[in-house]
Amino acid sequence: MEKQTFLSPSIEPESIESLSQKLLEANLQLSNANRELEKLQQERETMLANISHDLRAPITAIRSAIDYLTSGQNIRLEDYESSIRLINHRTATLENLIQDMYYLFCVEDTSKELDLQPIDALPFLEEYFYDATAASLYDDHEMILDLPEDLQCQIDIDVQKMVRVLDNLFTNAAKYTPKGSSITLHAKITSDHQFLQIAVSDNGPGIPPEALPHLFGRTYTVSASRTPNSATGSGLGLAIVKAIVERHNGTVSCTSQPGKGSTFTIQLPIHINP
Repeated sequence: MEKQTFLSPSIEPESIESLSQKLLEANLQLSNANRELEKLQQERETMLANISHDLRAPITAIRSAIDYLTSGQNIRLEDYESSIRLINHRTATLENLIQDMYYLFCVEDTSKELDLQPIDALPFLEEYFYDATAASLYDDHEMILDLPEDLQCQIDIDVQKMVRVLDNLFTNAAKYTPKGSSITLHAKITSDHQFLQIAVSDNGPGIPPEALPHLFGRTYTVSASRTPNSATGSGLGLAIVKAIVERHNGTVSCTSQPGKGSTFTIQLPIHINP
C-alpha cells in the first residue's frame, strides 16, 4: 500500500496574530454582553422587588380603610369621606403603577416594532405644546414655548410614544416645581446637523448632584421630600422616557443646579432622505 503524505498548510505568523486578536475581541464583546445582561436582569429583579413593596403600601391602606368602613362602628361623616378619598387616591396609585410597569416592559420589548414616520419637528412640537396647555394640565405653572422659526428638519419617530416622552417630562417638571414656576419647551439642531435636541426646563428647586446619575434607572425614585405638589405617580416615568428615546436611537440627559432648576434634554437623529 502506497504511503500517503499530508502537507500542513502554511500559515503566516501575521495571520495567526490577526486571528488571535479577533478571538480576543470576540471574547471581550461576549464578556461585555454578558455583563450587560446580568446588569439588566439585576435591575429587573430590583425593580420588581421595589414594585412589590410599592404595591403593598396602597393595598394595606385600602384594606384598612375598607375594614374601618365595614366595622359596624358609628362613623362620623367627615371620617367616612376621608376614608373614601384615601381609597380613591390609593387606587389611582395602584393603577398608575401597574400601567407604567406594563408600558415599560412593552417598550423594552424589541420584538415589537415602533411605528416610525418622518415627522416635521416644528409643527409636531408646536401642536404638542398647544394641546398640552389647552388641556389645562399645567394651569398652576407658566408655560413657555421657545422654538426657533428656522427649525426645519424631520425626525423619524413613533408619534404616540414620543408624545408619551414629552408628557412624562412635562409632568415631572410640574410635579417637582412649586406652583407659579415656569416650564419651557426648547429645541435646536446640533451644529453638525445630525441631531435634534428637545429640552424641557424648569426654574424649580433643582436636583441634588448625587441623584443625577440615577434619575433614569428603573429602580430609582427621587425622594418624596422634593415633591412640592401632591401627585400620584409610579416613579417609572423617567425610566419610560429613557426606554422610548433609546428605541429611537437617541439619548436623554439631565443638567440641574440646586435652587435654579433642571433641564431634561433628548437628542434624536435627524431624518436623512434616501
